[in-house]
Amino acid sequence: MNLPDVIQLGPLLVKMSMLIVVVSIILAFAAVHFRLREKKELKRTIWEVMSSSLLLAFLVWKFSYVLFYPSKAIELPASILYFSGGDRGLLLALLAAIVYIAVTVRKKELPIPVFTEAIAVGGWTAWASSFLLTWAVEGQNSWYYGQQTIIGLVFMLVVIRKKETEASVVFWLQRLMWFGISQVYVGFFYQKHTPLFAGLSKIQWLCYFFAALALFLISRAKETGGASHEKE
Repeated sequence: MNLPDVIQLGPLLVKMSMLIVVVSIILAFAAVHFRLREKKELKRTIWEVMSSSLLLAFLVWKFSYVLFYPSKAIELPASILYFSGGDRGLLLALLAAIVYIAVTVRKKELPIPVFTEAIAVGGWTAWASSFLLTWAVEGQNSWYYGQQTIIGLVFMLVVIRKKETEASVVFWLQRLMWFGISQVYVGFFYQKHTPLFAGLSKIQWLCYFFAALALFLISRAKETGGASHEKE
């Protein structure tokens, strides 16, 4: 039996999807805390950067409604509280978060390998937990949600079990490439799969593009590394 879409917490009505997002984020921070438990000062700084980037992304996503639907926002200002910029707002929020993280990491001079690993562990923890919780709530389309959960867990474990010598640009690009390929594959099991071209949906084509881009950057990185060794 499926759980209700909305639950009541005291005087508040909370959407189950939003509650799943909140729980997934909490689990992501818990994973980062466990991973950096021996680096307390660095952990605190990374937590601050992650928290600020998430808050910025949420505000951009929420208030992008005004940017994309100005007439509706002016006509009914209260609608800003209930609606967002949708997929376009989500992409804008992601871009804002990436820019903020890049600038802040450089400004605070954070060790990029450690920060990248923390983001990867937290991100894939959130990915796996969100699909697992959604699967439990909806109680259907188990092939899609189950496989997404496994994908998140596998990539998280790969990052956790990696050796220090593997923390290179090529290592992370390879992980992104395989993650993109996994999303192209699992997209066929999505209940609302809508082919755009050649049997692939818009999301699948986007993941395919990023996987191909990662493969190209991997080859360039290896060529550059090889050239550097030859000069030495």
